[in-house]
Amino acid sequence: MSVKGNMSSEEVIDLRAYWQVLLKYKYRIFGFVFFITLSVAVVVSGMKPVYRATASIMLKTEQDKAVSIDDVYTLDTSRKEYFLTQHEILRSNRIADAVIERAGLATQPEYQANANVSPISQVKSFMTGLLSQSANQVPSQEKAQRIENNRLLKAFKKNLGVSPVPKTLLVRISYDSYDPVLAAQVANTLGEVYIEQQFDAKLSITRKAVGWLGDRLEQLRNQLSSSERKLQSFRQEQGLIDIEGISSIVAKEIEDLSENYRDARQRRVQAESIDILLNGSINADSAELSSLTEVSNHPVIREIKREEIDAEKKVSELSKRYGPKHPKLISANAELTAVQRNLKGQINKLVKGIEKELVAAKESETKLLAQLNQAKQEYQQVSAKEAEYLALKREVQSNRNLYNTFLARFKETDITTGYDSQQARIIDMAKVPIMPVKPNKPLLVLITLIASTLFAVIVVFIFDALNDSFRTVAEIEERLKLKLMGLVPLIKKNKQGSIPVRSFYAQENRNFAESIRTMRTGLLLSNSDRECKVFTVTSSIPEEGKTTTSINLAFSMAQMERVLLVETDLRRPNVGKLFDLPPYQLGLSNLLTGAACFEECVVKDKESGVDIICAGAVPSNPLELLSSDKFKQFLTDAKQKYDRIVLDTAPANPVSDAAVIATLSDSVIYVVRANSTRHATVQQGLGKLIEVGARLDGVVLAQVDVNKKDGYGYQGYYDYYGYAEKSAI
Repeated sequence: MSVKGNMSSEEVIDLRAYWQVLLKYKYRIFGFVFFITLSVAVVVSGMKPVYRATASIMLKTEQDKAVSIDDVYTLDTSRKEYFLTQHEILRSNRIADAVIERAGLATQPEYQANANVSPISQVKSFMTGLLSQSANQVPSQEKAQRIENNRLLKAFKKNLGVSPVPKTLLVRISYDSYDPVLAAQVANTLGEVYIEQQFDAKLSITRKAVGWLGDRLEQLRNQLSSSERKLQSFRQEQGLIDIEGISSIVAKEIEDLSENYRDARQRRVQAESIDILLNGSINADSAELSSLTEVSNHPVIREIKREEIDAEKKVSELSKRYGPKHPKLISANAELTAVQRNLKGQINKLVKGIEKELVAAKESETKLLAQLNQAKQEYQQVSAKEAEYLALKREVQSNRNLYNTFLARFKETDITTGYDSQQARIIDMAKVPIMPVKPNKPLLVLITLIASTLFAVIVVFIFDALNDSFRTVAEIEERLKLKLMGLVPLIKKNKQGSIPVRSFYAQENRNFAESIRTMRTGLLLSNSDRECKVFTVTSSIPEEGKTTTSINLAFSMAQMERVLLVETDLRRPNVGKLFDLPPYQLGLSNLLTGAACFEECVVKDKESGVDIICAGAVPSNPLELLSSDKFKQFLTDAKQKYDRIVLDTAPANPVSDAAVIATLSDSVIYVVRANSTRHATVQQGLGKLIEVGARLDGVVLAQVDVNKKDGYGYQGYYDYYGYAEKSAI
């Protein structure tokens, strides 16, 4: 089956279809694989062995320091980027140029300009040189040297390998060369050059850092001296001794004055309040004045009040025991009167004293406010001086700290310039390899064998999938939904490039004859229940074998019945030529045009007994002739004279002749050329016949190469090499 194969409704993959494709193309696959593998084996056998030497170096994660300082000129070695950077440095052009020069690679044979150059590269170089000469672009000596250096650099990097050892600080440096000694020498040289250049770079940076620090230190020293002079000048100009102490004293004075001022203002407010009350009660007597809270709360008034209460109490007690004229009662009343007079006098004095206190409170408040404002002005002046002083002092301190820092760094850096601290060291020197690492000749040949086999198989499957011609019985029946009437084996053509017309009777073509008989038997059996005299044989396109099928079907039927073979292909007639009839032989076109009668057109083949009517003269209107009533009448007359009539028509796709003739036929046989005609082409031709209502009895798969074991099972349809040889007709 085809690889496109015919899947079942469940989409089951038929592995046998793939196997059959491989069997079909097995010799081509084998030839391709053998040629490619042999070619690679020849090329590989001529390859020079390549040796690889490997050295190991360790990158340090921390710098060895002679003093405890943070190194300003080294990388952060704790980061992953540091190691990646070192790996790229090992591959850098600067390292490579130094190694090439030190190892003398330019003089090594394998690095010469013409060494190991492929033919393609030689042709490319020749064409480049030819174009350069034609353009009068002769490279200068300097440019030629640059080209040579680039070539050496490219060749060096091609053979260089730098790979980190996972989860370690080690890096492997490997180098490939045809010379094992050179490979080890280059690997070791690269490690040494890397360490030397890293140290030189560090030392150079350190020296630059020392020079920069020295220059910067001098600038800072000058800045510090200048700021100190400014501070001292300010002190002298302002006459400052202890600016911080003066500021504190003035602040304390302002605080005390503020507190005294608040007290004076409070006393003044209180005095004003009492004075306002007294002014509001200016016409009141002493009793009313004493009832005022501000008066009654005065200590003297309170004391006299108590004496008045005691005197009144005493008078009250004595009045209960004695009469009004009793000396004791008179004495008590006199005492009470004296106390009341004293109270009135004290109240009057108090009122006058409050007025004086108000005046004094106002004067005190005014004086304290003036003193407070003056103190604030003095404090602002002192604060301004203090701010300027502190700014100058901070500048001096900042310059001093910066100067001390740079001085310490300068001394430490100056010490490190003489300290040999390496960022890497060689762990294992590269040894001269004994065995080459490549090429692995057996492996290359094996890979080529496998790859070429896979490639050939894939290409075979692709070609087979792209081939949409009919190759199997199952394809015919499944895609066309028609019965396969038989297989017509392929017959070798003669020297004239055509199939011998009487191959049906040749002894060497017994299988061919048997296939025709089988097709005849199937055709007759399929129409055994009805009268079937007119058989039309057609195909999709020319050169599919319809004429050969028509002639040999007529031969097989003539063994039992009277048969008429009619060539209805009036456009490209071929039957007359195959039977060696003269070009002027009258035929169907002459008959339909009335130029000849039936008997004049019939030619009898003596060997087969078949009557033949060839196409005759090629008409200008073949379709009109075949569609005419004369053609229908011709068929009617022929049916009365013959048992079977075989019509060889023109192809169905290019013209409509076959469709017209098919409507007048009892049976249509459709010929398909094996491994040639595409599915769409056949379906197009069958569609035309189905549209006109033609009776399609089946398909004949023609020109089948049964001797070619394609794995498609042609022998399974019927046994050519068994039954055919035993048959004798």
